[in-house]
Amino acid sequence: MTDEADLPEAKVVGDVPDLSAALPDDGTAPPERASATEIDAPLTFPDDGSFAKGVRNFDNLVGKVEQWGLVALLALICVGGAVNALTDRFLHMRVPHKTEITHYGTFAIALFAGVYASHQGKHLSMDLLSRRFAPRARLVLKIVLSLFVAFVLVLLMRAGYHNVLNERIQQESSEKLVSSVTIAWLIPAAGALMMLHTILHMLIDFDYLRRGKTPPERMRSGH
Repeated sequence: MTDEADLPEAKVVGDVPDLSAALPDDGTAPPERASATEIDAPLTFPDDGSFAKGVRNFDNLVGKVEQWGLVALLALICVGGAVNALTDRFLHMRVPHKTEITHYGTFAIALFAGVYASHQGKHLSMDLLSRRFAPRARLVLKIVLSLFVAFVLVLLMRAGYHNVLNERIQQESSEKLVSSVTIAWLIPAAGALMMLHTILHMLIDFDYLRRGKTPPERMRSGH
């Protein structure tokens, strides 16, 4: 065992002690902590079979379309608000249907952001429980949670469809830029897209489970 007296004294540079001289010169480097870039780096799936790879490619294609749709909605709201502010300030005019664009656009973004979160697999997490399981057990738990999510989505789509059939919504004025019925259809449509991603992810997980493999996981935060 090394005595403290055998270690070289730490040098002081300014007001901060330099501990580099106090470290044993055995050629070993301290373990590096994972950077945020490594944690957030996109996952690769070298163990994907032909079936899982095809399902994943289709899921990513749908996710790309959803991502561009979200960007378009956000741009529409921002540009509409900016144009309205400029015309009101300099031309004393207001953009027609500006309030509708803002309200309905924000509602659509909230729904389809949830859809995109489903594509990314970030809509539901049971980290406190799953971190105690083995990788294969976590895969089984993930499938069980996906079945639960699918059940909740069925209830969401059912409620959204009943909202579409609501007589008060059906009889609302048609002078709006976007009818209330169209807005009501966004709920079951978003639920259907979430269901699609959930089913596609379950198919991939079942394929991994059948082949006796476990998909890669992101580094856990430990919180």
